[in-house]
Formats: sequence, C-alpha cells, structure tokens
Amino acid sequence: MTSKLSMAQEFIKKLIDILEINLENENFGVLELAKEVGLSRSQLHRRLHDINGKSTSQFIREYRLEKAMEMLKLNSGTASEIAYRVGFTSPTYFNTCFHNFYGYPPGEVKFQRAIAPPKKTFSKKLMGSIPIIFLIGMIVYNQILNKTSRDNSNVEKTIAVLPFVNNSDNEENMYFCNGIMAGIRDHLAKIPEFSVVSRLSVEQYRNTSSPLKVIAQELDVNYLIEGHVQRIGDRAIISAELIRVEDNKVLWSERYDKDVSEIFTVQANVISSITKNLKTIISPSLKTQLEAIPTQDKQAYEHYLKGEDYRFKANRSLQENRIWLNLLKKARLSYELAIKQDSLYAPAYLGLALTVFEKNQSYVLDENNLDEVLTLTNKALQLNSNSELAYLIRGDYYRMINQNDKAIKDYEKTLEIVPNNTGALHSLIMLYKYKNNYIEAVLTLKKLEKFAISRSDLLRLYQNYILFYRILEQHEMVDYYYNKSFQLDTRPSFDMGRFWSYYQSNRLDEPLTYVEKNLHQDNQQRNGLLGYVYLRKKDYPRALEYYRKCYEQVEVEGINSLASVGVYGGYGALLVQMGQITKGKKIIKKQISVYNEILNSKRPFNKPIIYLLSMELHAFLGQYEEVHDYIKKFEAVNGWLYWEWMATWVKNDPSYEIVLNDPIFKASLKRGEKQLEEVQKQIRPYLPLTPPTKTD
Repeated sequence: MTSKLSMAQEFIKKLIDILEINLENENFGVLELAKEVGLSRSQLHRRLHDINGKSTSQFIREYRLEKAMEMLKLNSGTASEIAYRVGFTSPTYFNTCFHNFYGYPPGEVKFQRAIAPPKKTFSKKLMGSIPIIFLIGMIVYNQILNKTSRDNSNVEKTIAVLPFVNNSDNEENMYFCNGIMAGIRDHLAKIPEFSVVSRLSVEQYRNTSSPLKVIAQELDVNYLIEGHVQRIGDRAIISAELIRVEDNKVLWSERYDKDVSEIFTVQANVISSITKNLKTIISPSLKTQLEAIPTQDKQAYEHYLKGEDYRFKANRSLQENRIWLNLLKKARLSYELAIKQDSLYAPAYLGLALTVFEKNQSYVLDENNLDEVLTLTNKALQLNSNSELAYLIRGDYYRMINQNDKAIKDYEKTLEIVPNNTGALHSLIMLYKYKNNYIEAVLTLKKLEKFAISRSDLLRLYQNYILFYRILEQHEMVDYYYNKSFQLDTRPSFDMGRFWSYYQSNRLDEPLTYVEKNLHQDNQQRNGLLGYVYLRKKDYPRALEYYRKCYEQVEVEGINSLASVGVYGGYGALLVQMGQITKGKKIIKKQISVYNEILNSKRPFNKPIIYLLSMELHAFLGQYEEVHDYIKKFEAVNGWLYWEWMATWVKNDPSYEIVLNDPIFKASLKRGEKQLEEVQKQIRPYLPLTPPTKTD
C-alpha cells in the first residue's frame, strides 16, 4: 500500500515538474504532457483518474490556477499579467476559471487574506439558505414551464466550426479533412443571420480535450459544429453535428458516405440542415450560390484543397521567411495544377490571387506581379459573376494601387451579395476616410456594429473605434478599446497600431516596454521600432545602437518589415547628428532612392507618408527646392488627413525640427491642423467621449 502510494506521488511529482517548466506555454496541453511522460492521452487520463479522480485537462488547469494564486498573494503582477504567466490564453477565461475554482475573482485575493469570512450559526445558515432554496425552486419551475419555448428561442446565431477529426489511415489526408471543414465554415459565413468565427481562431482547439462549454465561452459562440472525415480511395465518410452549447444538446447530426465528386452536394446538405434547425431563412439567390458545384473534376478539387491548406499554413508571423515562401510556392503550384485540370474552376483562380497578394507584401521591394491579381479576379468573375470573394479581392487590389473609386464599387458589390461581410465594411470605412467622407465612414461603422457579434467581428469593430478615437485624440478611449481587444484576442500578438497610439500620445516609455515585452527576436522589426522611439526621446546613442543593428540586417536580408522601410533615413540622420556627416548623407541618399523606388512602383505604399518622409530627408541635405516640391505633392494627395494625427506627430518628432521654421512648411502644417479640427467636428457627435459604464 505504501509502495503504491509513493509510486502515485512520484508520478504526480513528475507531472508537476513538467508543468512547472512549461508554465508560460499556453500551447502546452494534454497531448504535450502525455508525450513528455511517454503515455498516450487515454493512458494518462486513466492513470490520473485512478489516482485523484481528475481528468488530465482538469489537473493541468488546477495546477495553473494554484500557481496563479501564489503569484497573486505575492502581488507579483496584475491579474491579466499573471494569467499569461500561468499559460492562459485569455484574461477573461482566466477570471472565470479562477472564480469557479476558488469562489471569488482574482482581484479579491488581497481582501480574502485580510478579512476572514464570519462563521454562521445554524439559524443564520438556515435563514440565509431560504432565499436560495426559493430561487432554485423558481429556476426549476421556469425551466419546466419554458422548456419548449427555450428550444425555439431567438438565440444569437454565433457559430464556430471546430477542426474536423481526420479518421483516415493516411495522415496526409488531413488537407482533405481541413478542406471539408473550411468549406462548411465559409458557406455558413455567407448567411447574413449567422456570425461565424474565423478558421484561425478555432485552429487552437485542434486535438484539445477542453470541454465544449469552455471552448464556446472562449470563442463567445452559442453553437458549435463538430465533424469527422474518413477518406477511403475516392470515397469520403463524413459525419457532422450541430450542438447548442447552452444545454449541450445535439440539434442535428448526419453521416454521409459519398464519392469525392459529391462533396459539394454534401456541404450544401449540411448548410441546409443547419439553417432549418436554427430556423433561418435564406434568399433564393444565396441558396443558389450555396448549392453551386464549382467543378466536376475530382483531381482539380484535390489540387485546390492542397493549395488552400498550404496557403493557410503560410503564416508569415509564425515562420521563417524561407519556410513561408516555400509554403506559398507549394500553394501556387497546387492552384495552377487545379486550373490546368479544370480551366473553368473559379475558386482556384481566387486562391492563386490570394497567394500573389500574400507574397507581395506592400513593404517588400522585390520585383512583384501584383497586376496578376486583377487578371485572376477578372477571370473568376467571368466564370461566376456572383463571387463575393472575387469582388473583395479585386477591391483590395484597387485599394493597393490607389484606385479608390473602383475599390469602393467592388466592396459595395461584395455587400450586395453578402451583406454581413465585415471585411468589405472595414475596407469601406478606411476608403471613405481617405476620400474625406467621414460621415459615410461613421455610418458604415454603425453597419459594422450590427454584424459584430462573434469575437473576430468585435476585434475588427474595436479596431475601427480605435481609428476614430485617434482622430479625436481621445487617448483614454483608444486605450479602452485596445484593452477590450486584448481581452478578446485568444491569440494576442504585437499590434503596430497600439505601438503608434502610445507614440501619438507622447507616452514614450510605454512603446519601449510594449516592444521589449512582445518582440523577443533580434530582427528588423524590433530594432527598427526601438531605434525610432529612442530617437524621439533624443537618446541618440541608444537610437544609434538599434538603428545600426537594423541597418546591418537590412543590408544582408533586404527590407522585410514595415518597421525597417525607413531605416536608412533614421540611421543616416543620426550619423549626421553624431558628426559623421559624409557617411550619414550617403546613407540618407540611399533612403531617398528606396522611397523613389516605392513611389515609382505600380502600387506605391503609403504615398503621402513617403512624400512627407522624403521632404524631411531633403531638408537634411539642405535641398529646400525639393522640400517645397514634396510639400505640394503631399498636400495634393490630402496628406495631412491620410493619418489624421499626422500634424501632431510632426510637431512632436525631433526629426522635423529642421523644417518647422520653414515658412512654406509652417503654412502647410497650419492647414493640416485646421483640416483635423474640421474632421473632429464632423465625427464627434456620433461617438461617445467617455468609456461606457459597467451597466451599459
């Protein structure tokens, strides 16, 4: 008995040691723990359950919560900071788990230590329990009385399609499984009454053992769809079910055993079943779209699904440049094979267009073929004139090359076909702003509010709130919506907008902390941003240190970050200020060449910004004729309102001190400040200037 107990204790200690090492790793879950101890997931679950009656996920979660309690008692950080330090992906979810486990939220830990709960006498306990007993009775009564009505209630139709399980013997068939899941998800997203979580957001729940209610809570949805796919030659066995999270009820389930050529029909049947069960009516035209069969060629479909899988995996922020480019190359080849197999397969042209877009980032100066996007989307529209995705991609293309009127028409066409397309609404808001139509931009923001139900939609909505509040220079509201975004984002990452919001409000220690905390790799982005902030702080030695690092990396790698587009200018200007005038001016001229290359390209990146930066560099070289020429170009493209807070930026940035006394520039700056005041007058009535209260 003692030996058995000690073995169990030793096993638990081993698990705790592993969890301690991986405490901050939010991706370290059941599967990873099982691998570390050399057991399968089911073996680990059985062994833990025999020892303490807990599941593996419960054991991991409770260990993280206990470590969080230790940190909170030591006052070693805020609840949000500690949430991430103990491996939770969301402070909101952490608060919920903590409250459920300890009986009070993390913010009350200090009070729990200070005040012991009073002991209750039996009579007090009884008196205290009477209202609770009454309340429970009422709840039970209402549940019985309203059971039927709850089944037909108008629950918000927020849905997440979880990663389907690949039951095929061949692991390589995962791309096929993912394609089925993505197809169903994309079809559901076209239905205006539904708000569907993005595939990227649900990917973290692949191979998870988290309860469905927890997943639904984290994704903020009321319905989940689960599925399994087994591929046997040309046959596909697909099972799927729709679950209402509130009561864990399976509203619909079905199993299909079909030839691969019938997959599109299966997807249409799934969508039809879900809409019927959720009592959703769709228009005849949308029904026709959802039932369309884009290709009869099984091989073309196979190639297309492989292309989609490669493109989804090609996430630049998560991979080395070499791996990212290789995945995009494989995606392109797969789409081309699909088109070769079936030249009338419209989605393959759109997949290829997206691959071109993703490879040719706006700040990459390599030779590009962005015009190919126009050719590909036009071809797709010839094949399917009701493709909202084709209009959306073509709109993005026109926006990139500054043909904004054409972009607006394509985004509006997207919304005619799919009114709840939040991507088109978001892009329209930006374009209306660029065209000085701020009233239309705010009204479009109100439309976006209507469809912002799911987590991903709310994140996009908050991003637009941030843009408008930055125009109003309401930094409290900017921080408020950044914090709300941070609470919602299950995959928090570095946000360049938040960096600039600190910079705009002249809180220069905060962007430094933000970069140090979120960008750990010694790369162009980190060094370029740190150099920029230290330059603004007039800490020239530190600025020079980081600009030199960024400069050396760009010389080897080429420009591969938005933060390093202007590195030559910053580095050169610093060298001039530090007395290395000849070398500094030589590097400044190199920056001017880079900017000219951008301006002469077919898709000039942030043209107004480039004009302003070029003006500053020519001032460093004493070339005031060129300075005045760039001021004219800058105002001709409505530069002061391109980023509405640009006048504030220029006045506070030491780089522009060299031109602040130039009469032509001073007059231009005054016009920019007046334009900003006019815009603020237009939009201020539409937006509250203080955060909503807790009861709002």
